Amino acid sequence: MQISSCNITIDSNNNFIDIDNKKNVNLLVQQYSLAKYGSIKDIKFLANMITKKLFQEIDNPQSKFRNILEIAKKDNDYIVLMTPGFRNVKASANLMFDFVLPYINTKLAIMGFPIVAELKLPRLATPCENYASLSAEERKIIGLTTDHILPDLDFYKNNNIHVIYGDDILITGSSSNKAKNNALSKGAKSFTSIFAMVVDKEVALNNPSIEEQINKSKVTEGLDSTAKEIFIQKDFIPVLRSLRLFLNIKNLFNLKYFINEIPIHNILKIYIAYMTNESLDNDKYLQSLKIIQEYLISQNKIMPCGNLKRGE
Repeated sequence: MQISSCNITIDSNNNFIDIDNKKNVNLLVQQYSLAKYGSIKDIKFLANMITKKLFQEIDNPQSKFRNILEIAKKDNDYIVLMTPGFRNVKASANLMFDFVLPYINTKLAIMGFPIVAELKLPRLATPCENYASLSAEERKIIGLTTDHILPDLDFYKNNNIHVIYGDDILITGSSSNKAKNNALSKGAKSFTSIFAMVVDKEVALNNPSIEEQINKSKVTEGLDSTAKEIFIQKDFIPVLRSLRLFLNIKNLFNLKYFINEIPIHNILKIYIAYMTNESLDNDKYLQSLKIIQEYLISQNKIMPCGNLKRGE
């Protein structure tokens, strides 16, 4: 079963359109773009969309999702939530469902349904940077080495488990289909996928780069005023895309000036996120990382060797 807050397509004028009500949703897509790069305000906005949609499903006695909840309640089953796997730095989709889950679990508890347990999926390697522009076939190949690690038979054995898979957007369905096939083949009682947005299948099939077009509808690769609004957030949390934007070698010259406009504690968050998620052998980011490191040393935030100061 699939649940989505908004189903979109694109018209001949390159406008994004809500399939259900035919309205222009360019602004929503731009909010998605901001969320993708770590705008907490916009991540929460999308999380609220998902929460509202799930509330409707839970409250509707005729919905398939409500039926799953009723079965789980009757049979004393378990419900788990999976989101795309991550190494040490989350993507916006992971944060999105971090905001969704407390609201959903509170409602389920009040209604007497089983609460949802979060199952964090690990990655041994970070996902490739150009994943959004890959075709469905290319995603399958790259996923063999960089995709999240899914539960095996022992997880489902002797447990009645219903799986919810949450992600920010459905384009080709490579990741969600892999999770679905794995769960059902290993013994899950049901599988429900939940997305903030779903792209029309025909559009996704004919235009593999549509995801990148959506991702960059508001946030480009530059360290401009839009990027600044993300990096100066008081509650800023680095996600993979914000990390790679900040450290992109194309922005090396601007970074020297841009860094002075960002709160020092957010610069430190970016440094820690990189050091716990990437490799110092990655030539793409090494020069930018050196600038950040020298800046943090000059501000007495890290030690001259690059180690964190205790208590930071």
